[in-house]
Amino acid sequence: MTARRFFVILILLSLSLLSVLFISNTVKAQTETEPADNFQLQAYLTEEQALSLVFPECDEILTDEFVMSPEEKSSLEKLLSRRSYEDGFRVYIGKKKGILQGYAIITEEIGKFHPFTFVVGVGTDGKISNVAVLVYRESRGGEIAKKRFLYQFMGKSFKNPIRINKDIINITGATMSVQCMCAGVRKVLAVVDEYYLSGKRNVSDLKVVSDNAAISVKEKPIEEINKSKNAKNNKTPSSLKGDSGGLSEVKLLKQTRMIMGTFAEVTVYSNDEKTAGKAIEGALDEMGRMDRIMSNYKKDSELSRLNRNAVKAPVPCGAELLDVIEKSQYYSELSDGAFDITISPFVALWGFFDEKGHIPPNKEIDRLLPAVSYKNIVISKSVDPKKPSTVFLKNTQTQIDLGAIGKGYAVDKALEIIKNFGIDNACVNLGGNIYVLGASAGKNTWKIGVQHPRNKDEILGYLELKNEATATSGDYERF
Repeated sequence: MTARRFFVILILLSLSLLSVLFISNTVKAQTETEPADNFQLQAYLTEEQALSLVFPECDEILTDEFVMSPEEKSSLEKLLSRRSYEDGFRVYIGKKKGILQGYAIITEEIGKFHPFTFVVGVGTDGKISNVAVLVYRESRGGEIAKKRFLYQFMGKSFKNPIRINKDIINITGATMSVQCMCAGVRKVLAVVDEYYLSGKRNVSDLKVVSDNAAISVKEKPIEEINKSKNAKNNKTPSSLKGDSGGLSEVKLLKQTRMIMGTFAEVTVYSNDEKTAGKAIEGALDEMGRMDRIMSNYKKDSELSRLNRNAVKAPVPCGAELLDVIEKSQYYSELSDGAFDITISPFVALWGFFDEKGHIPPNKEIDRLLPAVSYKNIVISKSVDPKKPSTVFLKNTQTQIDLGAIGKGYAVDKALEIIKNFGIDNACVNLGGNIYVLGASAGKNTWKIGVQHPRNKDEILGYLELKNEATATSGDYERF
């Protein structure tokens, strides 16, 4: 690879990665409103019913609770090749006439935003005997609760790989939920294998949870389960004081639009649905307004007009667009040109605008190199507040592309709108540029999944954020 080509590729990659420094035609979708803690239509089983499914023939169910030492937790994490968020487990042991029948763990995994609760039953041979979802809280991906999906786990042990699209068929539109279910099942298998099948834990003298625990799953309808859960939830910290001074239920409100050529999603937890709805609308409108200023796809945007005319003579520039350009210049100086918003000619040369990506010949790169330099941007600040500042592009082929900074800037603006409505817990996501406020309901943080760069069906890991921002990008987005 020539030094020239290396330099150009470095600029392209840095434009994607530098966006993390700046997280600080619109199609509307209906606002989704869901209870924060139990999503009424997605509660399937009580704990008792779940255990009866796993131990249908047992006449007693015992419980064993333990806390792992730091060394034990580290060992489990090595087995799972991922971080464990639990410090210990409650394990249920089923017996029939005193004879051990199997083990079960009721656990949680967090999907895109919210935890879902499920039980995994494991036989004395270390193989899965049953899997069932108790409560699913995400607004999408509920198909993982269906028997035809869960049946795929039956008979698997810790020695078996559990991989999406290889061992477990994926569900379109629910990849993250499937990934989390696979991770949770493997976690339970590891705990049972490491502590019980190995004989490390003594199950001969345990507390009895239930005698004759097999309760008919059909005994209680789902509606009754949900009513029971709602009554409990009204007494939990997930309920906040409303205007009347009493307790009102925190709700999840979410709305999605297409902005800047990608999905923009605003999620809010609030006990004031009307105010939250206005905050979401305001945040999305603000990102749409930023798109009309900074888009280089929209011919009538302020940036497009500047690109057309500033190569001829200095043109007036609005305060917000100028602010973004000046901040971009700062990062260009800081990175000695590795971050450069004049990358647009190369973006076009590589075919990214028309979705025909290719690596161009060196002579074409040489021809455009003089046009790609942040030093071609000449800003003349006006000392008179009544007169606008101007921008001039010294090279006739220089064009500005704010793709590496514009989404983050828009997210910053959107979050300010949300704060102005008095919202304390929210998440703004614009094409992978994410800024969170407060925490997810019932949690201390927002948990954000990071896609594996080489396997779109896998989650590489999670980020726990509170009043923080992140952005993910990489070469896999274009090539």
